[in-house]
Amino acid sequence: MLLNWRGIAKTLASLEAVLGLLMLSVPLIDLITGSSISWWFLFFALIYTLIGIEGSRIAAEPLSLKDSLVVTAIAWPLISLEAAIALMLTTSLGFIDAWFESISGFTGTGFTVMTGLDHTKPSIVTWRSIMQWSGELGFVVFAMVIFPYFYKIGRSAYGVERPLKIEASFYKTAYSLLKIYLVLTIAGLVAYIYTGMSLYEAFNHILTTIATGGMSTYDNGYMVIYQRAPYTYVPVMVFMFLGGMNFVLLYRLLRGELGSVAGSEEFRVYVATMAVLVAALIGSYIYVEGHELYYAVVAASFNLVSAMTTTGFNIGTISGLSDTSKAIIIVSMFIGGMIFSTAGGIKIYRLVILLKRLKLQAFSSLISVPIDRRIVVDGAVVSDDEAAQAALFTVLHATMIMIGAIIITVYGYRFIDALFEAASAAGCVGLSAGVVSPEAPLAVKLVIMFLMITGRIEYSQLILLLGLIANRRALSVLK
Repeated sequence: MLLNWRGIAKTLASLEAVLGLLMLSVPLIDLITGSSISWWFLFFALIYTLIGIEGSRIAAEPLSLKDSLVVTAIAWPLISLEAAIALMLTTSLGFIDAWFESISGFTGTGFTVMTGLDHTKPSIVTWRSIMQWSGELGFVVFAMVIFPYFYKIGRSAYGVERPLKIEASFYKTAYSLLKIYLVLTIAGLVAYIYTGMSLYEAFNHILTTIATGGMSTYDNGYMVIYQRAPYTYVPVMVFMFLGGMNFVLLYRLLRGELGSVAGSEEFRVYVATMAVLVAALIGSYIYVEGHELYYAVVAASFNLVSAMTTTGFNIGTISGLSDTSKAIIIVSMFIGGMIFSTAGGIKIYRLVILLKRLKLQAFSSLISVPIDRRIVVDGAVVSDDEAAQAALFTVLHATMIMIGAIIITVYGYRFIDALFEAASAAGCVGLSAGVVSPEAPLAVKLVIMFLMITGRIEYSQLILLLGLIANRRALSVLK
């Protein structure tokens, strides 16, 4: 299995440069806010940027699919590790906690083991938000736009990260994605300030909302803002919903093609599934939790939208909810948002495929006459291979969550809480039932870290490995 190591090195160097440029924001914010300069961030930002500049001189052939999978497998833990070193040296976090925070940030999960956020200097708090904003869109998107040579060398890596196109080429797609991201970010910033957030709060929260990340500027999260400015929950819900949408549909939405968006089967299932689960959670809040109607409608709707879009903001406590409410939220986190979005979970597109496959199986068992066995989603015929991949991903996702939950229960946590935390980690959600904390056992933190990374890259390397075990000839497909 020969790999294009020069191409892999050049691609990784480009991603290093993106990390370095992003890390320069920390000392820049220090200057703007009059805080002490975060010298470690400045030092490593320059180092990573220089690595990128030197790496750009490597003569290399374009990456193949297998090369791109190797890049993905290396880049996610490496970039989060490198960012963690600067975070550890700048704050009081230990190495594992700093790495945990970085993984949670770049994967858009939103779990945190940092405390004292209310009094932490703005540059470090904002860095957590920037990690989510950049990580969820994808470093390869930034690299595609910033470095002219990246399209030739790394477009296969882009295809692994963002497999669909909204323009004729991956380069134009990356550019359009960044524009969509910026437009939504600016619109959200204005809406958040208008409804009561300060500029600092609004900037950080829109970065983590549109990225469906969920990190906040306070130890108690978004709840601090909700208690002071309750109407902010309206735009936050809107932008969480948008963050969970397919970028193709967001592109059409911004172009005013409302009929095309409303006519999408995936979008209709997204809305319908969310509506059913919201109704179920409202019912649980009223009849099981015992909350009054207004609070139940607001809090349950907000928390369910947050869970299904895998954002991770919450109103009220999650750890104190009944097992019934937790189970509903677990289902929503497992399903997640739409394909080609910043959301996690199995995605609505795969859910539609699985439901249609199940329907076909039921009909073929009950009806003897020939029937059309094709699966069609939004006018496109789904191949048997794609349907099988959807089923495999769903099984893998469920299996990883279950294994993670079982390991967590070994350390004394209730199974429902362990399952909640594992589903939240694998779906890159960040809602917590109380398992994740600075005091959590090391093994629990490591399990959560592993689930966050593998869930973010959608088990691509694991699926490849299983394919190779089942059929070694699969190697020839990846050449």
